[in-house]
Amino acid sequence: MSWGHAWTVSLGGKEQRTVNPGPGGVEEAIDELSRLMQTGRKEEAEAAAHALQRQFPARGDVNQALALVLLKSGKHNHALKFAEIAAKAEPENAGYLVNLGRLYIEYEMIEEAQPALEKALRLDPSMYQAPWALGEFFRAAGNGERAIHYLKRALAAARPETRDDIQYSIADCASSLREIEEAERLFRELQTTERYRRRALADMASLRKHKTDSAMFETLQNEISNGTTPPRDRMNLHLALGRIHENSVEYTQAFDQFRQAKSWIQGKFDLAKFRSNVDSLVECYKPEVLRRFEGYGDPSDVPVFVVGMPRSGTTLTEQIIAAHPEGGGAGELRRISRMRQGLGDDDKNPARVFEGIANRGSDGCRKLAGMYVSLLKFLAPGAKRVVDKMPHNFVALGFIAILFPNARIVHCVRNPADNFISAFQNAMNAQHSYAYAPEDYARYYKEYLRLVNHWKELLPGRILDVSYEELTARPEEKVRQLLEFLDLPWDPACLRFHERGGMVKTFSRQQVREAVHQGSVAKWRNYEQQLQPLLEILKDEMA
Repeated sequence: MSWGHAWTVSLGGKEQRTVNPGPGGVEEAIDELSRLMQTGRKEEAEAAAHALQRQFPARGDVNQALALVLLKSGKHNHALKFAEIAAKAEPENAGYLVNLGRLYIEYEMIEEAQPALEKALRLDPSMYQAPWALGEFFRAAGNGERAIHYLKRALAAARPETRDDIQYSIADCASSLREIEEAERLFRELQTTERYRRRALADMASLRKHKTDSAMFETLQNEISNGTTPPRDRMNLHLALGRIHENSVEYTQAFDQFRQAKSWIQGKFDLAKFRSNVDSLVECYKPEVLRRFEGYGDPSDVPVFVVGMPRSGTTLTEQIIAAHPEGGGAGELRRISRMRQGLGDDDKNPARVFEGIANRGSDGCRKLAGMYVSLLKFLAPGAKRVVDKMPHNFVALGFIAILFPNARIVHCVRNPADNFISAFQNAMNAQHSYAYAPEDYARYYKEYLRLVNHWKELLPGRILDVSYEELTARPEEKVRQLLEFLDLPWDPACLRFHERGGMVKTFSRQQVREAVHQGSVAKWRNYEQQLQPLLEILKDEMA
């Protein structure tokens, strides 16, 4: 989420800052914080804000000032505490509530965000930031219809400099809901703005299957010929052109466009670092660790963790489960990663998390895990099983086994060559730099398999492999197997998941609107020449 104009309370100026003069010249001190931040003296501002908060720990304006200094310094994880104090101190301050609600959303505490944002809107119906925040809340929760409702309210009252941001969110919701004509209309309007022109063009190109004889192809080419195009926009334009070449059976040109797209992203894959992380996880997570922390987790059997390499079928699997009358989907949640980090986990020494678990104690850990279960229940009310489909949670399966001993784990598997091509032609960020070249992907894949095999040995019977190729070839058989693993009765609705509608927020938003098919199986053969480095490194895995 980009905060930009989202913050309604500033350190200086008149907007939404309610300051009651008090001892020690508090108002002047807060103004001084603003001056320090504006002149780039962030460390000095942070130290002064902390000192002011220690002097006046219960004042809303002081805590809000500290929260904003921390936010502007990129320390969002430290800001939440002080934003909460500010809202508690001045519960009728709509601006404080909006800021707090947005922080809750960033930390996926959306069960806490809604009450704060709803109250802010009741307090000041004219403040566009409140419906904007609510719109982003429902967008994050996957409720596109309600998101659009609030975003349109925000758009009607928004300041000119924020309107394009809000309209882009509306367009993205419409695209996720497969409201093609409406999404195209909104993206077309955004193309008249300098900020969103290229991004909206690339997004609009993805709504339909264009070919190289189309006007869209010509427009994209003309746009990309502009040498002043920002790197991120240029990446999106190259990806759009690559998909059009692929639609036109021009695979050499398509691969070249995908390769050019990746060249505009800053990120270099560090194999040694990932291998070291895998080594540490394999070394640290042993059966005795699970025995040591038995009883520290939440016993709920609601969570279902769907993991695997990105683009391996995790969204398809989630949609199948969510189509069941007793199933639900929560999308890709970052909460597990944040929980690990909060307990001291890091890539260099994963065992530090054990110290955090021990220090928090069994009661504290059960409470922490229970908050996550509450989030799942909030996102999918009444569901017996709720899916968190964050693919990269495959690195956290040992941690998940401790905190959620009765959770089901579904591991999605796909031919690695197909998996790579699917990742290569999408806007994977720098965290996925392993997917920028075939040889890097292959080496990463071998380490990923080594880790997953360790988890299977550590957690026998807890992990179900779901093969993308088998699922698309024999859907009813494999869905029945999946439901049996989840202890859910058979229901044919799971095979009609594409009829559910609703919002899909990942790159797979177009594919999961169709019934299960094999159109993407063995797609890698179209790029066999370009994939030789990957095929050579993974020849044993693909045998």
